[in-house]
Amino acid sequence: MHPLALSRRRLLATAAIGAGLTLFSARPAAAAPHRTRPAFRLPAPTGPHPIGTVPLHLVDPSRTDPWTTPARPRELMVQLWYPTARPAGPPAPWLTPAEAGPVGRDLAETVSGVPRDLPGLAEVHTHAHMGAPVTAWRGGWPVVLFSPGYGAERNSSAAVVEELASRGHVVVTVDHTHDPLAVEFPGGRVEPNTITTLIAGIEDQAKFAAFAAKMVAVRSADLRFVLDRLAVLDAGGNPDVQRRPLPAGTRGSLRLSHVGVIGHSLGGATAAQVMHDDRRVRAGVNLDGALYGADAAAGLDRPFLLYAAGDTDRGDTPGWGVFADHLRGWRRELRMPDARHLAFHDSVLMVPTLAALPGAQTADAYGTIDGPRVAAVTRAYVGAFFDLHLRGVGSALLDAASPRYPEVRFVA
Repeated sequence: MHPLALSRRRLLATAAIGAGLTLFSARPAAAAPHRTRPAFRLPAPTGPHPIGTVPLHLVDPSRTDPWTTPARPRELMVQLWYPTARPAGPPAPWLTPAEAGPVGRDLAETVSGVPRDLPGLAEVHTHAHMGAPVTAWRGGWPVVLFSPGYGAERNSSAAVVEELASRGHVVVTVDHTHDPLAVEFPGGRVEPNTITTLIAGIEDQAKFAAFAAKMVAVRSADLRFVLDRLAVLDAGGNPDVQRRPLPAGTRGSLRLSHVGVIGHSLGGATAAQVMHDDRRVRAGVNLDGALYGADAAAGLDRPFLLYAAGDTDRGDTPGWGVFADHLRGWRRELRMPDARHLAFHDSVLMVPTLAALPGAQTADAYGTIDGPRVAAVTRAYVGAFFDLHLRGVGSALLDAASPRYPEVRFVA
């Protein structure tokens, strides 16, 4: 495949699946003739801690949003996922109805043979309890930032996010406004994706790479701003624009000297970029993302995990090989030969259901590995990485190939 076509495909892949998934959440429950079953269930986290969650609305008055006209300050929706000893409150939804609008044609276009009226995504819930109190931990909990793929919502890899929170991290997932298909703000205001039309007009490889690098730079600035706001939260302030009540126990709950970052697709490039830009971030994971943005040859001197699908090629995937070869700190490069790019998105959990549909072909989007299994494998390796580098808990899993996970190959 031509490099430009490959680059565009990998950048837009999560956008297509994000758009496709949203239709099925948009159907009001009252319109259904009977109770609809969830399209899939997120796997239960394996860590010792139940999970709480809370969304925050943040505004950065120092930055102008580059994706809006007329100009206005950059604003974000973020969500904290954290250990709790009292899992009270309703379970958080995977998507809000407004974020899940009627655009299911993209899923049908992404996965051949999938009908446009697949029910049940509106009924998918997480294991996190809204507003539950934060459990105290001496010195605070390590923090992990999550940046989703282009077009995807902040909860798009909730299986991994919940696993990390259950192990003893505070995970902060970020909607990079005008990049996801839709972002719902307090009061029901919805900000749509405004970037896809700009990408569609780019035909030149160099211009495409430059635009992708701009997107990554904006995302990196988002994460750095979120870190600044987390410091306010940890000091006892309330950074939410509406000053909505915070869960009990947020003051002193964060160990901001131990911050990591993880991202899928363009979020993986964002993880590398923010580590390049901000030394507060001490460890990072890239889930199958081309390395747009930071100078790949500059490398990093802090721990980094490159986790690739089977069709990610060092030569064809922008920046991947050069970046990997110039990592100077702790590093691992893993590959799942039977997985494809969208295997790191929660929708992989639907693969058993989708594959049973007449004519459905899921292999190009997700690979041939079982959906729940790929989620379990990814959670194991990502969890071991952050346990080691943020919590100081070692694991032989990161030392060499494991017979427990034959799906994974150690590249370096």
